[in-house]
Amino acid sequence: MKDLYRPTGIQRLSQSGRSVEADHLAQETLLRLNDANGTFVTLLGTPSHLDALFIGHCLCEGYTIEGTPSLSIKSTLAGGYDITYDQAIRMSNADIDRTRIVTSSCGACDSSGLDSLIDGLPGYGSAHRMVTLSELNKAFMQMSTQQEGFTKTGGMHGAALYVIGGEVQHVAEDIGRHNAVDKSIGLAMLGEGVANDAILLLSGRCGWDIVAKAARAGIGTLACRGACSTLAAD
Repeated sequence: MKDLYRPTGIQRLSQSGRSVEADHLAQETLLRLNDANGTFVTLLGTPSHLDALFIGHCLCEGYTIEGTPSLSIKSTLAGGYDITYDQAIRMSNADIDRTRIVTSSCGACDSSGLDSLIDGLPGYGSAHRMVTLSELNKAFMQMSTQQEGFTKTGGMHGAALYVIGGEVQHVAEDIGRHNAVDKSIGLAMLGEGVANDAILLLSGRCGWDIVAKAARAGIGTLACRGACSTLAAD
């Protein structure tokens, strides 16, 4: 899949010496999300599932978008992509710089204190279902078999949704773990939506910003292969 990775020549060093070989690198480019008023966020990410990225990012970051938008996707002369919705999207924070480049996804560094981080963040009102470690391990194995980008490059994050007793769905990959989450949730929204008892699977660590994304998407349970941070746990 050329949108996930790109073949390139490398010099590989090993105990037996040096050799010229072919390898694959994860694609990373500039992705601009636009509405009728112009660019509202610029991301560095992998140019796959761009419609799902747009929808998932809006949902997970608190933007208001009506229904399933009709999007146009165009490549730029610089090699990036413009993903555009022809109507206006209401922003959750009127003070957000519409031209900023998002590197840590959530804009939390602009907050004045911890209280402001969770101000307006929805709680999870449904019951949490019990899940066993063996079920989670099986789900992670299913997800890994669908992570073609990581298999090829060793440098891509993955996210997916899992409902106990079912199959792993909406596997998405990106150079950025936040984008992978947006894409996975966006893929669900392009289908039947996010199930009330869905578990968000993460190939890496879990920080507060990922928990916030899950909360806004109505997901109450997260499982990650890496550790979580103190703020994510709190």
